[in-house]
Amino acid sequence: TKDWWTYEFCYGKHIQQYHVEESEIKGDVLFLGYYQSAFDWDDEMAKASKQHRLKRYHSQSYVNGSRCDLTGRAREAEVRFLCEEGAGDYIARVDEPQSCSYVLTVHTTRICHHPFLRPPAGAAPQPILCQPALSPAQYVEYVRAQVSDTKRKVEEISEELKTLDTRLWSERDTETPAQPPEGAPAAHAAPGDEPDPAKEAAFWERVHEVTGKAGSQQDSARVSPQRPQGRPHTRKKIHFKVIRSPGDLLQFIEELKESTKKAKEKVSEEEEEAAAKAPPDPPVPEEPPVGERERPEEEEE
Repeated sequence: TKDWWTYEFCYGKHIQQYHVEESEIKGDVLFLGYYQSAFDWDDEMAKASKQHRLKRYHSQSYVNGSRCDLTGRAREAEVRFLCEEGAGDYIARVDEPQSCSYVLTVHTTRICHHPFLRPPAGAAPQPILCQPALSPAQYVEYVRAQVSDTKRKVEEISEELKTLDTRLWSERDTETPAQPPEGAPAAHAAPGDEPDPAKEAAFWERVHEVTGKAGSQQDSARVSPQRPQGRPHTRKKIHFKVIRSPGDLLQFIEELKESTKKAKEKVSEEEEEAAAKAPPDPPVPEEPPVGERERPEEEEE
């Protein structure tokens, strides 16, 4: 019995379906099919399908059952016999994959002797034996070797970093700084030697008077150098990195090495851009006649 319906299977004859109430059949009895044939294990086409052998069941076909209201055709069913040792014969399940087409699964012990239908033997569980791959002494030796190898790698990378730093600073030192225009004062003054704006303006005014090119304040500004601005207050940023293992240390050193290379490339790019954007040299003031040169006091100022 499954839900509303009760199914009755009579081997080699028919399959019935009806409703039971208080041990009595109520309503019509529907035939799901009459016996037609059984699966032939010697048939070559049947062997080619391999479905029965893989799923380990024997089957029978039942056809020409009661007319189906949904399809207008006769009902039909397939009965599949599966081996179940230690049990009787019973209908294990009823399925209806299509309207009025049924599949009955019958469990029985009567087919368990057949080699094709006997369930596969279950694999016996095997015990798992665990033992250390290294003895305590071997493990200590292994750890020491790992530490030694890590130290060696750290030293190699450190030497390589030092070489890179030395090369970078030597290249910076060999670069010649841009020379200021001839006749113009130095762009940077030592601390405490900042020029007095009043004296500086008077000096350039006298220069223009002597050379006969006393011009506007804009021309004077073009010749005179910029007064160095006060250096902005910069706050140093300190980065921390926690090293928990030799692997972290090696990774940190690799990052340090990479950042050094990037800094070197950035410095080169900035210098190239500065050289490309540098304004042309300002005009050199003409040297005044010998009789009209500045007095020694003006040169000292």
